[in-house]
Amino acid sequence: MSTGPGRPRRVRPAAVAAAVAALVLLAPTYAVFVPAAWQRVQARGGTPSTAAFHGGACLLGECAVTFSVAGERVTARLPVGTRSGGHDSGDTVTVRHPPGEPGRAVLADDTGRAGVALLLAVPLGATLAVCCAARAVSSRGRGARRSGPARAS
Repeated sequence: MSTGPGRPRRVRPAAVAAAVAALVLLAPTYAVFVPAAWQRVQARGGTPSTAAFHGGACLLGECAVTFSVAGERVTARLPVGTRSGGHDSGDTVTVRHPPGEPGRAVLADDTGRAGVALLLAVPLGATLAVCCAARAVSSRGRGARRSGPARAS
């Protein structure tokens, strides 16, 4: 690969592999946290309902609620990052869901701006960490080449 006048620049396979690995690690972060934040934003002005809480690892999206909508019982999984607030299985909680979409329920206490901001901060922080690591690796590699012995002409 030529970068114009001066010395040619070589593509380093290790750098390409590191970039691909970073993208592979960042993609699931965005795929999980951004939809969870968006679900909370959509439910913010939604229909409130009283539901029965079913425990699990709520931060991992493994807890659910069961409630009635128009006479039908609906069981909805709560999104990733849900803060259960010490609720046990069988407790009565208030949920909100977008009109016409009861399967996208969110705990009413979990629809605030702070929860959404925290969910969006995770992928942003991961991206910044990857960029800082890439910069550190890149500058370390360049410093080693510069500090080598000078060539005689």
